[in-house]
Amino acid sequence: MSDDSKFFLPRRSFLSLGLLLLPRFQLSQDRIRFLPYDRVAPVLASNTFDLPTDLKGTNDARRVAWPRWIQNHDRAIRARLVRGEEDTLVNFVLFGVSFTDRPRVVLEPEGTAEGNRLIGERIQQFIAALDKPATDRLVLLKNLVTRQGHSFGTAAEKDRLRQYVSQQVTRYLAEWREYRLAVERSRGGIAASAANTTGLYKNRGLSVDTDFRPNYAIEQSLAEAKRRALLKSVKNVAIVGPGLDFTDKDSGFDYYPLQTLQPFALIDSLLRLELARPSDLKVSVFDISSQALDHVSRAVRQGRGNQAYPLQLVLDRGAQWTTGAVEYWRRLGDRIGVETTPMSAPPQIQNVDRRAVQIRPAIVTLLDPQPLNIVSQYLDAPVAERFDLIVATNVFLYYDRFELALAMLNVESMLNPGGVMLSNDVIEGYSGIRLRSVRDVTVQYTPSEADQVRIYSMPTFQPQLAPA
Repeated sequence: MSDDSKFFLPRRSFLSLGLLLLPRFQLSQDRIRFLPYDRVAPVLASNTFDLPTDLKGTNDARRVAWPRWIQNHDRAIRARLVRGEEDTLVNFVLFGVSFTDRPRVVLEPEGTAEGNRLIGERIQQFIAALDKPATDRLVLLKNLVTRQGHSFGTAAEKDRLRQYVSQQVTRYLAEWREYRLAVERSRGGIAASAANTTGLYKNRGLSVDTDFRPNYAIEQSLAEAKRRALLKSVKNVAIVGPGLDFTDKDSGFDYYPLQTLQPFALIDSLLRLELARPSDLKVSVFDISSQALDHVSRAVRQGRGNQAYPLQLVLDRGAQWTTGAVEYWRRLGDRIGVETTPMSAPPQIQNVDRRAVQIRPAIVTLLDPQPLNIVSQYLDAPVAERFDLIVATNVFLYYDRFELALAMLNVESMLNPGGVMLSNDVIEGYSGIRLRSVRDVTVQYTPSEADQVRIYSMPTFQPQLAPA
């Protein structure tokens, strides 16, 4: 292996990215490596890519350029987080209920005068709330706009901030409409699924917003992987980009404290399916968002202090959920926590069911947050410590074809020989990459909304079973 396999992100680079402002992450920092050129070269030789300018040369020229390019590209990807934070800000403005009594905005293919008036009112109330933030979400969003050069001291400064927020809303709505048309073209109609839309967000910011639905699809896919003997037991798990339940336009709310769902939902599913035992399990949480990493790290510290982690689970009864989706929502967390009294919803939130679960501290301390970029980096570990399972939902649609090949190489490097990756973003097979699709699982949320989760593994003999 060439010397570039030893490149890792030094501490000063993390500091410059704001990921280690406090000594709070329990990292195996010296094991995070940049993808080496020797791993990439066979894939470049046997596939056709639209390569970046710096890599358009001979093999020898690419080898020389690679170490600097991969580190620069890593920084470029991380820089997209700011645009993702701005998307989160827009979601909060349009759909949040903690700062306003106005109804949530309904996204429409064409704007209306009434809709525009509602958005304007929400922006004004958001700015007023941001001046004196009373929730964790507002604190984070005030930090964002401050970093972007905005302040609240004068009427002129507030008007400039209003223009900034309005511009972000306009951009977001234009991108949403473009995405909607792209889904129609790729699928012959809107099915509100990420399947077959990989790469559609390659020019957008990296968002942290999430909700409960992908976790239901993952549980169904885990059951299928177990049925087909692709997974028998799981001890070492990685989650790529689990996100935060900030304010989702469809099924997320913001009247309860900020929370993360996927790490706990995945542990819950593994225990329910008898694929894992808490005493044997370790869950690595890979993310490049300092918000997500800080949140998980703080939860782990509190868990070590014997504090439970509260999950607030809200289900919109207005959606035509399938029986399976409702049953999943009702049992979510029952293997890892105890039911408690849910928080009251604001008056403008009607027709919802509410649950709350206190996640046991011993479960919370299974999490190990690490600032790993799946496109540019992998965790260097002996075979015995590699992952049995890697889960990535709503992650790969942010990257182009070449970046996806790099991500698959990194995933392959971290999986043990019998390991499995689950993703609801469909990725093609590449020559030179052993990781292959072995099964698709379609999971319906509502009559018009579904996810297709693809099961990936190394090519080995598998028993042939009839479809379920």
